[in-house]
Amino acid sequence: MKKLLLTAAIAVFGIIGTQAQEVKFGAKAGYLNATAKVDTPEGDISNSESGFYVGALVDIGINESFHIQPEVLYGSANDASLLFIPIMAKYYVGDSGLSLMAGPQGTLDLEDSVDGYNSFGIDVAFGIGYDITENFFVDARYSLELTNRFEDAGDDVKGHINALQIGVGYKF
Repeated sequence: MKKLLLTAAIAVFGIIGTQAQEVKFGAKAGYLNATAKVDTPEGDISNSESGFYVGALVDIGINESFHIQPEVLYGSANDASLLFIPIMAKYYVGDSGLSLMAGPQGTLDLEDSVDGYNSFGIDVAFGIGYDITENFFVDARYSLELTNRFEDAGDDVKGHINALQIGVGYKF
């Protein structure tokens, strides 16, 4: 699964890179709230932890209104360490600096895991951003995990990690 995601990302970057008008690299950091939820027949268990994230991005302008923004973000919430790898499609609303974003995201749990626990998950992420200047921006994003983290537990037990990210960034 990881190889398939990596191959798809390389193909997307290759196709987009040949058609892109403008490419900017950047860095971002901010607040992270990660929620782990386990659904069982006996009831739901949920735990929410706050922390931070930091990482790098590439903003690829397809045209003035549409951009593709792949990112690699390291997140830490209490004792949990996560790696977020989103590929966001961004739509800019007119010349306002406001953007709406959505796309797939891979989430890798960097902690030691137990047997039967899937450390890699596929999410759908969506959010909003605002370019303060040509270089500085703020954004907020929420990701919903689609993958069941418990591979061998059957259909009765499902585990997900959802995340809220609010941060600032700078494009070079």
